Amino acid sequence: MAKKVFEKKDDEQLFAGNVAGDCWKMPKLSINRQVSGRYYFTDKRVVFLASGLVGTDSVSFEIEMSDISMVKTCLTPPFFPFGILITTKNGDKYKLSILKRKKYFDWISEHIAN
Repeated sequence: MAKKVFEKKDDEQLFAGNVAGDCWKMPKLSINRQVSGRYYFTDKRVVFLASGLVGTDSVSFEIEMSDISMVKTCLTPPFFPFGILITTKNGDKYKLSILKRKKYFDWISEHIAN
């Protein structure tokens, strides 16, 4: 089975792509652990494609902007100021870890406010 790749949809604009980062929390994992990968930010969704050789499909995800109820900055382990915590309308939580988080936090905040 081929590894997932990001595909931009016709009706969306890419803000940033292939951004290295980690995910520390997602609904699919019962415990918080670090999963490395690449982020893609569009005006419609946030996509995380996990890197690695095996099992990346199970920890890759996509969040529609319309499904996000709240976004805030947070710390990532052990105490680094790189985190963005996204809460969806159904209560799922995702903790993203990205350098220069302000840029991405502002982008998400702007697009969920519309």
